[in-house]
Amino acid sequence: MLDSGTVVLDIKATRSLSPAHALGRVENISVEPERKARVIVDQRSGTIVMGEDVRISRVAVSQGNLTLRIEEEPLVVQPNPFSEGSTVIVPRTRATIEEEPGIGLAEIPGGTSLSEVIAGLNALGVSPRDMIDILKSIKAAGALHAEFIVR
Repeated sequence: MLDSGTVVLDIKATRSLSPAHALGRVENISVEPERKARVIVDQRSGTIVMGEDVRISRVAVSQGNLTLRIEEEPLVVQPNPFSEGSTVIVPRTRATIEEEPGIGLAEIPGGTSLSEVIAGLNALGVSPRDMIDILKSIKAAGALHAEFIVR
């Protein structure tokens, strides 16, 4: 695996007749993660607890007069000259939130971690109740990749 959405398959190592045969053999393999991503919300106390592996797909968010923007700027890291290693692309995510009247939808690109979204909302001073409503909406849209438990 290169990342959460990319798998490299060595066709020669599978000893298949063709790439289509190799893909056919691995296409329906079920993969269980080591642990499930979870978000637990207590509505009475306004508590939100989440694991580090919670991710959000591309989604647009509008809550009152809040605008949420998450930008991804990949950074290329290369090994030193004449050393062993390979070039790696490391994601750099920047989250900003603005509070302005009359703002429309804000887009969150795929691969964003929920902790980055929550950190941005906290920086703006969004109440826990509003955060819970935003998380419920993101889950309802199918963009929150985690088990969502409301107590």
